[in-house]
Formats: sequence, structure tokens, C-alpha cells
Amino acid sequence: MSPLTLLETHPQHAVGEAAALEERYRTSRAEEEPLKAESETRIWSAQEPDGSTHFYKEYRIPSSRRLFSGAARSRALREYRALLAMDLADLPVAQPQWFGELRRGPILEYSVLVTLGLGDVQPLPDWLRADPDPDTALALCHDLGDLARRLHGQGFGHFRMQAKNFMVRTNASGPTLHMIDAPYTCRWPQPVADRIRAVDLEDLCGSHSVFQVEQIQAVMVGYHAKPLGTAGSGAAQADPLPTFHPGSRSRWGQKLRRIAYYLGAIWCGRRP
Repeated sequence: MSPLTLLETHPQHAVGEAAALEERYRTSRAEEEPLKAESETRIWSAQEPDGSTHFYKEYRIPSSRRLFSGAARSRALREYRALLAMDLADLPVAQPQWFGELRRGPILEYSVLVTLGLGDVQPLPDWLRADPDPDTALALCHDLGDLARRLHGQGFGHFRMQAKNFMVRTNASGPTLHMIDAPYTCRWPQPVADRIRAVDLEDLCGSHSVFQVEQIQAVMVGYHAKPLGTAGSGAAQADPLPTFHPGSRSRWGQKLRRIAYYLGAIWCGRRP
């Protein structure tokens, strides 16, 4: 296989020389059973020499789209830089370790993203379906709203803020949330505008949400920086969204609105 033509590593971690990282990527790909193996995506995990676990996400470009690949960033690069920006902002994410891609001239063949394993985790929808203690579930939903508020306060618009993109890790002190999969994330130099907040919150709590009504209320109470137990979302004490009502748009209506705002954001150079 040809050497990677672009490689970036986390600036705060000495994760190794480029040649060693490439060799580890190729060796683990050959040795480890994939967690997901499709024509365009392959995901696997591997134990590293230092005892940590890394997750490898490889994205390949089909020949039918390869001629157009030079006009855009690779998915792995978009996700790496978004996760890196959130990690450096002290937000709980699957910490990116490094990213690489192979291009022949401008034509992208594939890209790979490597993140640090989070340990024993479950996607948030699976955790909720396991029927946790109701009070614990409401407390975690409140934490989710608080995390979304912090994300927006740091200037990030997620543009795919769905429950499946949050992982739940159970600790001795209780469950905690960590974000994964952020290839559409954009960033502004100030807290995001209400319209971007509403797009993300509709993705999270809209008509297709996995949450029950009381769980949506807990998310919104957390988002508005109120204590759990406050009735309804009410008028916010912080980050007001007076025109936002979860589920007020259809799934397709929300999707088209999200795409429109996302395209506007990237055309204005808002990718991390």
C-alpha cells in the first residue's frame, strides 16, 4: 500500500512518528476482526503497545465518486478536526489520536481516523432501551441538555446532534456522556445563534426523538441551566430560545432546514 499523503496527530500527545503510525494502522487492519465492514466503511479496534485501545475508522471512496473527491475534505479529516477542537475546548469526546489520508494528485482514495477507546460504553439509545432506573435516566438526560448548552456556548454547531452520537460510560459515580461522530460540526468565534441551537435541539428532541416526553423536558431543563425537577422547559434563565418547541417540525422539514444551515456554515468557512 502507498504511504499516506497527509497525516496529522493530536498536538498535545506524542502519539508516534508518521511511519510507525502507518505501520500500526496497516498491521492492525490485517490482524483485527472488523466491528463494521462495508464497501465504504471499515471500523476495528486494537490494543496498543502502551495498553490503550484505539478505534480505527477507515473511509474509502467508491470509483463512481472518486473524480469529485478533490473538491472536498475527506470525512476522516472533517471528523478529526471537529473532535480535536472539542477536545481542546474540554468537552467530553472520543479523543482523536491521529488522522491520515491517501490521495493520488487531488483524487482521494481513502482516509482513516484513529480515536482513543472510551472503555465499556453503550450508545445512548441502547442504554435507554435497557430500562435504567427512571431517576438515573432523567438525570442523564439533564446532563445531556447541559452538554448541548456547553457545546453551543463554545461556538460549536453539531449539525447531527442525535442520541446515537452520544455514548454512555458507566463509572462508580454514575453514567457519563461522551460525544462521537462529528463530521458535520462547524464552529463560530462566539456562542452560536439561536437558529443553529434550534437545528441541533430539534435533531436531538424532535418528532423522531428516542426520548420520552419527561426525558425531553429533562434535556431542555438542563439546556436552560435549571435544576432537575423544574417543571417544563419554561422561559430560560440562560441561552433563551423563545421560539423553539421540540417536535414542531416534521422529520423531513427539519432535515432540509439542517442541510440549508450547514451549507451556509461551510460556505462561510466555519469548519474547525
